Amino acid sequence: MSRTLSVVLALGLGIAACGDDAGTAASPFPEGAFAFSASSSLGVGEERLLVAIADESGARLASPEVPVTIAVWAEGQEDMPQVEGGIFIWALEGVSGLYRVTFDFDLSGTWLVQVTPSGGEPMEAFPVTVYAEHPVPAVGEAAPLSETPTGAEFPLDEISTDPDPDPRFYESSVAEAVTSGRPSVIVFATPAFCQTAVCGPTLDIVKSVADEHPDANFVHVEVYTNLDDASNLQLVPAVLEWGLPTEPWVFVVDSAGLVVARFEGVVTPEEISAALGE
Repeated sequence: MSRTLSVVLALGLGIAACGDDAGTAASPFPEGAFAFSASSSLGVGEERLLVAIADESGARLASPEVPVTIAVWAEGQEDMPQVEGGIFIWALEGVSGLYRVTFDFDLSGTWLVQVTPSGGEPMEAFPVTVYAEHPVPAVGEAAPLSETPTGAEFPLDEISTDPDPDPRFYESSVAEAVTSGRPSVIVFATPAFCQTAVCGPTLDIVKSVADEHPDANFVHVEVYTNLDDASNLQLVPAVLEWGLPTEPWVFVVDSAGLVVARFEGVVTPEEISAALGE
């Protein structure tokens, strides 16, 4: 199996493998451990970067007990790195996690990312691509007015693969929510067919904060149609209208319909509440 495929499978399965022999005096991670990006789409400007760590088999190693620093630099500018401490967040609570950091990517092109665990040597740097034109709506841009199905039109099991759907998340279409004059949280996720295995947990995190923000709209957009035929899944138009290359994504939109925050993959309740201004 290729190393790339191992990484993808590890991200999908979310396996953690930190045993007693997982570290040495020189490093908290085993020999051969490597870091890789869990963010698929980065653009010029301030961006939230997610970084995962795995062993040679692809088993995930990031741990809340292992502090790391993360450095980035534009290719050819090794002497001008930005360095920040990585913030650990769970991908699957108690099972696997990764590190979150925010950098200002001021140039498009290839950037290098290097993780240094506390008490250890820097890990091998890996490249990420920063795009001049980002396909996903950026902070400050108007949210696309996508017409998405609602619970008033369809049974929830026809428009959601959430095994325990919250009816509030299907009261409004995206277009209705972002033009309502209220802030909105929009989550694109497909719990049953997720390629990263974090759609369900991410949707649950968004659901967990809904009660705290009664003045906000919450909308779940199922990524696919034809949910009763796994061999014939079709992307919903909203995914294309929002330019999403992966799932899940969470957007916070203000009362004027402008994107104020976007989160690819894993997000924390605190991040959502902060974006809503609370």
